[in-house]
Amino acid sequence: MDLLFNFLLTILVELPIVGFFFKKRKRKTAWLVCLLANLVTWPIVNIIRLNTDWNLEIVEIGVVILESTAYWFFLGRNWTKAISITILANAASFLITKFIHIGPDFFQKKSNIIH
Repeated sequence: MDLLFNFLLTILVELPIVGFFFKKRKRKTAWLVCLLANLVTWPIVNIIRLNTDWNLEIVEIGVVILESTAYWFFLGRNWTKAISITILANAASFLITKFIHIGPDFFQKKSNIIH
């Protein structure tokens, strides 16, 4: 449940940030590229996080490289803008998912809580 919650937080944080950098006619495409890039990079990061002892901050550098390449290739942004967008969006989502956690008892049924 924690992984799903972190993914939803990541999407909810990154989509508006990425959309902010694009005009209205290109915003939907930017959101789609952001969603697809996160659908690719997010599982990779979590597989690395759960199965290795690599530093998560170093892994995020790889995510920035992959996502900025996607923005550059699919949206036609120059490298500077693509990297800037990715760094800002990933820094925000990284910090938020690092500090916001939901315990497994948060989604308990009401009948289990009230005795």
